Amino acid sequence: MLQSLPKLQLFDLPFLNISMHQALDLITDIIHQGTTTTIFIINADCLNKTFDDPEYRHALQNADHLLADGSGIRLGCRIIGETVVDNVNDLFPLLCERAVQHHFSLFLFGAKPGVADQVKQTMTQRYPNLNIVGSQHGYLNFGSPEEHTLIQTINKSKADILLVALGAPLQEKWLATHRSQLAPKILMGVGGLFDFYSGNIPRAPLWLRKRGLEWTYRLYQEPRRLFKRYILGNPLFIWRVLRWKWSKSHP
Repeated sequence: MLQSLPKLQLFDLPFLNISMHQALDLITDIIHQGTTTTIFIINADCLNKTFDDPEYRHALQNADHLLADGSGIRLGCRIIGETVVDNVNDLFPLLCERAVQHHFSLFLFGAKPGVADQVKQTMTQRYPNLNIVGSQHGYLNFGSPEEHTLIQTINKSKADILLVALGAPLQEKWLATHRSQLAPKILMGVGGLFDFYSGNIPRAPLWLRKRGLEWTYRLYQEPRRLFKRYILGNPLFIWRVLRWKWSKSHP
């Protein structure tokens, strides 16, 4: 399966053009094969950040798999004549279901103190047989003995899947730096996922999410924090896509 997955190129970064169920099958195959694999979920804001952050771009270039998230990526691909199969922003509940079915274990790392613990409580209530073997907030001293202790804790938990919610680009850089030290088979950056599934930030209604308009709901919730990302960032992203498309046709 790993060799046959379709890919798309945007800004010379290849990401998998697959459905959420194909993504779950990919994760299942990787765990059964026993290989440590990085999976990063990217949106338009992530790609904008790569233009000002070479280290972040390098982390994405060297990831094993990139998955598309958000209407910005979908629109960007439409501009270059491609169609995105699926949006993976609702992957987490399905991943929990798959983890129960295959007896996979999860470790949650990131977000503010208490948030990962809330996610663990919420999701184990929703899926009683879900095995979340550890949780740790993201407010620690990176580069200190505290970080080394965390890595030991993750490895001793024998988690199959490590979800890191430090936000982009920190989570991808952290996983790229420590990949060789981490034992879980799936190393995945998940952005603000914990805030949603802890109940701290309400998700947009399903009808908005299906239409690719969740960003409008997020902007309504946090206009000051997200103004730059969406109102300024989205047009900038589209301009960059158009410029990249032109450069490809006029080498």
